[in-house]
Amino acid sequence: MDDDLRLLFKPSAVALVGASADPGKIGHIALKNLLSGDFSIHPVNPREREILGRKCYESLNDIPGEVDLAIVVLPAKSSVDVVRDAAQRGIRFVIVSSSGFSERGEGGEELQAALMAAVDGTRTRILGPNTMGLIVPSSHLDTFFIPKDRSSRPGRGPIAVVSQSGAVAVSCLEKAEAAGIGVSACVCLGNKVDIDEVDMLRYFADDAETQCIAMYLESFSDGRLFLEVAREVALSKPVVLLKAGRTRAGSMAARSHTGAIASTSDAVVDGVLRQAGVVRVYDEEELVDISRALSVIGHVKDDRICVVASAGGFGVIASDLAESSDNGAGLRMAELSEFTVSELRKVVPEFVAPRNPVDLTAEVTDEMYDRVLGILKADPGVDVILMSLELQPPNVTNGLIGIAGRRFSEGGPPIVMSVFAKDQPAVMRDMARRGLVVYPTIRRSVRATAALVERGTYLGRRG
Repeated sequence: MDDDLRLLFKPSAVALVGASADPGKIGHIALKNLLSGDFSIHPVNPREREILGRKCYESLNDIPGEVDLAIVVLPAKSSVDVVRDAAQRGIRFVIVSSSGFSERGEGGEELQAALMAAVDGTRTRILGPNTMGLIVPSSHLDTFFIPKDRSSRPGRGPIAVVSQSGAVAVSCLEKAEAAGIGVSACVCLGNKVDIDEVDMLRYFADDAETQCIAMYLESFSDGRLFLEVAREVALSKPVVLLKAGRTRAGSMAARSHTGAIASTSDAVVDGVLRQAGVVRVYDEEELVDISRALSVIGHVKDDRICVVASAGGFGVIASDLAESSDNGAGLRMAELSEFTVSELRKVVPEFVAPRNPVDLTAEVTDEMYDRVLGILKADPGVDVILMSLELQPPNVTNGLIGIAGRRFSEGGPPIVMSVFAKDQPAVMRDMARRGLVVYPTIRRSVRATAALVERGTYLGRRG
């Protein structure tokens, strides 16, 4: 573990500078979110004696005892002096939430330089500015200034989310929570005046809770160093990246958003990321989807896919998306062994040809699905099973979810699922909480499978 960042994620005492008694102010919302944390919380506001039952202090220097983390929710100009006070007191970490620094151009750049100078020569490190900070479910640390009833937070899980944008981070968290997926932490980098994406890679590489690192970046603080570190981290943990600013318009937007200077050659970025073993995605939905598959399954050794479904149409769609290089994943459909075919004939309806894709038809039962999955898992020519789980046929029950879970946890080729049911979101959440990798569409399940193959190919080259 990188002890240099440990207290940022697991502080014992937190100060909130700019705490407010006004429910409409971000200093009130942030304090309310912090109150459930496993640490002491000290509001700082010279005009208040108490807020939400907590004693207020006039300044950081008035707080007794050690403070590990100071969160500053003041205007940009006022933040610089507070950061200087925090550094002089020896507070290890400061989160500066306010905007108005380098992202606004001239004037803001001078303020950002002053912010850096405020901690120069000290051990104090800055997250931000222009950031919502971080969420750590294990310690109930939540520095966001968005009310919890406006934006749901996921529980504990294996994915670390690192984002240069607060809004993208919130979107990822909401998508994860809706799908029943948990996170180990979510960190918003903002303008990256100090703590940056390389720091996060190094920290989460050693974090036992984190099995996959999902990142949204508009720029690299040091592209060469990022690639060097990512190449090493990717050997032990998947790194998934949504790199924005791919076009001229996107690059200009990134500059005005977080003060970032995005790369002008996306083709070069794409090539070096692939060489470093970073799995690249192109929107926040993919970022969550791919991270989910990689955090649970890790990788697959080869690309031979077997599709199984109780709806012939879904089997055809899945096969096209898996095999086609044109608007598809470019994977191979597995050739089933003679033994597998003979065993399938004993199970599937007699009017069905036992081939890949395996069509169980509307006559499917829970037992038929169970037996077919067992047969396919035993075929050495199958690397991944793409399962389209339909709960509409008359002879299947919700017990099929438990069957899928049992088969998923067995050895042999992993199962990536898409599910179709009357209450699809609830069924998906149930399946995700059981540890299954499941998606609401076939396309998304195929894309996740392709990422598993991509990572397996990278590890095979490096091994």
